[in-house]
Amino acid sequence: MDISVVIVTYNSAGQIAPCLESVLQQARVSFEAIVVDNASQDGTLAELEKFPAVRIIASPENLGFGRGNNLGFAASQGRYIYFLNPDARLVGTEALLGLCRSMDASPRWGMAGTVVREGGGGHESEPATEYPGQRHVSQDFSRLPGNIAWIIGASMVIRRELCQKLVGFDPDFFLYSEETDLCLRMRKLGFEVGYISNVAVEHIGGASEDPRDPYESSARKLRGLLLFRQKHYSLADCVLLARRDLRRAWFRMCWNGLLAAWQPKQSRAWQKARMYRGVWEASKNFLNQ
Repeated sequence: MDISVVIVTYNSAGQIAPCLESVLQQARVSFEAIVVDNASQDGTLAELEKFPAVRIIASPENLGFGRGNNLGFAASQGRYIYFLNPDARLVGTEALLGLCRSMDASPRWGMAGTVVREGGGGHESEPATEYPGQRHVSQDFSRLPGNIAWIIGASMVIRRELCQKLVGFDPDFFLYSEETDLCLRMRKLGFEVGYISNVAVEHIGGASEDPRDPYESSARKLRGLLLFRQKHYSLADCVLLARRDLRRAWFRMCWNGLLAAWQPKQSRAWQKARMYRGVWEASKNFLNQ
């Protein structure tokens, strides 16, 4: 088996069919598709049953992104593992072939990302060359191999033996920053993070989040980031960054809250105020621990 495609779904009924269709049309490569469903309540499993060629693992609970992918990896057989978001779709019929060829030709790469076109084909997300808040911390990352720090988790391929050595994603992460942690742990083992520019996916992004109120999504993102900092930065640097987040979020929350008072309900200013409140409260809770 050349490559195993692992997809974790959660309330993804509206996105999973185009994703799987793009996977199953891949040519000139041996592959398998494995979907781990995180106890969806919206009919995702009914959609999955329309694809008999796909192996379905139905979790009785929501394991989160990392643990769900670990479950799919444990059931896989490919020499490469490709983690793909359910709200993304592969572009072209030889994308998986491109992943395998690029990894075969680049033995220094432990894992690699692809072109990710956000919003269904618009903005392209670039690989990150620094870790979050890196410029404000005391750790020296300059001796790590390669120039890429981390890649977006919506589309990433990793060598099987390396994924086994890393024991997959850290299960302490529920959602957000787990791919950043995985990339850093891999680089510490001496491998580079690669970027495959001739393979692309179109990514909707945030499809399982509630678009009406960004508070919880924003707080959850910061909680994942706080966990990443605690794992890899000193306590003093974690406190410094959290205080910085708290100050910035407080000002922006108050400013957008004032603007929202003069605008219609659920305006852009109201959404920003809710987003920054999530950051402010998560930062405050961390500092009060």
